[in-house]
Amino acid sequence: MHRLREFTSADDASKEGVFRALFRRMAMVTLVLLCLAIAGAAAAEKTTLRLATGSKTGVYYPIGFGIKKVIEQAFPDEVAVEVVETSGSLENLRLLDKEQVDLALVQNDSAYYFRYGEAMFTLPSSKALAIASLYTELIQIVATRNSEIEHLDQLKGRRVRTGSPPTDIGNSATLIFRLDGWEGSDLTDVRCKFSEARERLLSNELDAAFVTAGIPTPLFTRKGEDGVALQDYINLVPIGEGLANRLMREFPYFVYTEIPAHTYSTQDKPVKTVGVRAILVARKGFEDTRTHSRRVPADFIKTVTRLIFEQEEVITGAHDINGVDLSKYRFPLDDGLYGILDHRMRPIIPIHPESRQYYLEKGLLKKTFSDYLPALLWSGLCLVVLFYTIKYRSVLRRVTQRHIHVRLVITFICLYVVGTLAMFFCERYNNRSFESIGEAFWSITIYILSGFEDRYPVTWPGRVISILIFVLSVFFMGAVAGRFAAAFLRREEIKMPRDIHDHIVICNWNERGKRVLAELRHPEGKPDADVVIVDNKQLDEKELMRMPAFNKVHFIREDPIRHGTLKSARVSFADTVIVLTDGQSPDPDAKSAMIVLALLGECKRRRPHIIAEVVNSDNSQHLRDAGADETICTTEIGVGILAHCALNKQLSVVYKDLLTYTFEGNEIYIVPRESFPDTFVGKTFAECAQMLYENRDDNNPVILLGIRRQDKVIMNPRKGTGRLTDTEFRIEEEDALIAMAFCAPNLKEGLAPS
Repeated sequence: MHRLREFTSADDASKEGVFRALFRRMAMVTLVLLCLAIAGAAAAEKTTLRLATGSKTGVYYPIGFGIKKVIEQAFPDEVAVEVVETSGSLENLRLLDKEQVDLALVQNDSAYYFRYGEAMFTLPSSKALAIASLYTELIQIVATRNSEIEHLDQLKGRRVRTGSPPTDIGNSATLIFRLDGWEGSDLTDVRCKFSEARERLLSNELDAAFVTAGIPTPLFTRKGEDGVALQDYINLVPIGEGLANRLMREFPYFVYTEIPAHTYSTQDKPVKTVGVRAILVARKGFEDTRTHSRRVPADFIKTVTRLIFEQEEVITGAHDINGVDLSKYRFPLDDGLYGILDHRMRPIIPIHPESRQYYLEKGLLKKTFSDYLPALLWSGLCLVVLFYTIKYRSVLRRVTQRHIHVRLVITFICLYVVGTLAMFFCERYNNRSFESIGEAFWSITIYILSGFEDRYPVTWPGRVISILIFVLSVFFMGAVAGRFAAAFLRREEIKMPRDIHDHIVICNWNERGKRVLAELRHPEGKPDADVVIVDNKQLDEKELMRMPAFNKVHFIREDPIRHGTLKSARVSFADTVIVLTDGQSPDPDAKSAMIVLALLGECKRRRPHIIAEVVNSDNSQHLRDAGADETICTTEIGVGILAHCALNKQLSVVYKDLLTYTFEGNEIYIVPRESFPDTFVGKTFAECAQMLYENRDDNNPVILLGIRRQDKVIMNPRKGTGRLTDTEFRIEEEDALIAMAFCAPNLKEGLAPS
């Protein structure tokens, strides 16, 4: 019995242990099933992100729905997006700061002030991280047609809507007015919402309004309940490039752009203005918070960044908002950081790390070969110019020394290039007119020709350089213009008159021609006579212009053998034609003979006196037979003088004194019949010489040397040289006297008739 009880107690204890083990297993299974159920419920719930946009009349709201659709299509089982309607950028950033939204569409200027705690924000914040720059929100200054406002200055004293409430916060309009030197009393600042601004403009309660939005702006294009579109009753007011450059230098978030023609129904031409960029931002760390039931997918922001540019058509076309057309909006990848980075590639607000990684992969945050290509091309061009300058430096030196115009032009070009490069390096980060070397050259060209207009510099070094460029350009332009004007006037002065007559024609030109011209221009020669030089060789006119004897000298650059050339020189009306030898001709005397023959053929009615220079004295008779009145062999004369000087010392001084016009020396003159008295006719040469001696003029004494009779010259005639060989030589009616005097004598004066 006792053993039976022990056995029964042991059996009960084993059964109790089995039950306990079974219970523990069932509890564990139940716990596992419960966890799996909870996990399944959590997996079925999506992460909801809140996207702050703008008012329904703006562009942010429909774009927000487009972004919502793209994200939900990419993460259909994981993410849901709630589009939040707000009043705009300021409210969006405040909501972001309070962690009430995760994504937001804002203007880059508002984001800039949000980061640094300026203007409408009292404290700085780093909670906004840039994802992508979408499009430019242009500052559109619209004025009613009744106001007749066409320029920014005409807004003074008018009722202008500058932005949305509150009134004590600055905005883009107030920044523009402040930078342009306006004061608060210069206009009536009205703050109201978009929709209210439309009603006030239509009812003439406002004269103008500043509206910062994408184009075309639905506020202007959409018809209201009254069936009226605001675009039919407004004009667009432009912002000049000069003011835009100052804005961009002072505030790095501004961009200079234009409203294309025909954006609005009454707009016929593009309108220049400034704008800010609409950017998509994310709240810092929103993907790591546990306010949601689970985190967002991995690389969520990087994927959103990529989808913004790859599915822009979905964003702009699938918003499902009636009456809103976003088909003209484009989100190119190249502009993905436009307005987020300043001119020096520095971010004005922080970029989200995942977006930065995407832009690095696409090459937007690092310079590529195309970025360096303009600098390489300009450097190569400078090296080529420098190489050829060094290679041909001797030629350039000769050209610049000989031609002052070339020297001035080269100096001007060097200063122009140096000044342009200096302006480029001073202004490139602050002035879009000088942001590239090409733009800098174009701006300086406009400045030199017509003034900077709207392209004036905004930095102090740039302003100093522009003053130097202006002063030097005026100096060099004036110098060059003065030189060319003087040359032009000089050419006009030396232009051969059409009715020229009794002039002297010189055919061919050589070094002796300069001496001939100098002798002709002596006061005792023919200083006022026109001289026409006919030669087909290139003459150094500048050297001739420096000669005092160059006055009233005309050039005909054609071959003097041609009859047409001689006709244009009016040789038939000339007093004398001098034919000089052509040193470049293989037979200069033959060419001179051909010129003489051409002269005779051209001068049939009236023949000038023809004097020909010969190289070979044996050809003198041939030239006379051809028609030359006189031939002169300078070589023969020179040899004769040398021989005479060997026999009679210092005789060369006598020849030089007689053959050269000087005020102190004697010259030999031909005294025509009308210049000596009738009493000389019939008298002997000795009697005439005696009469001149007895009536000697101490100021201009005259010595009779000989007589020219027809084509013969008789020097110091002796008995038997006249027509009567056994009598004295007597003066005849057609004779001319040869006399030596200090100046041209008039023998009729001072001789008493006998």
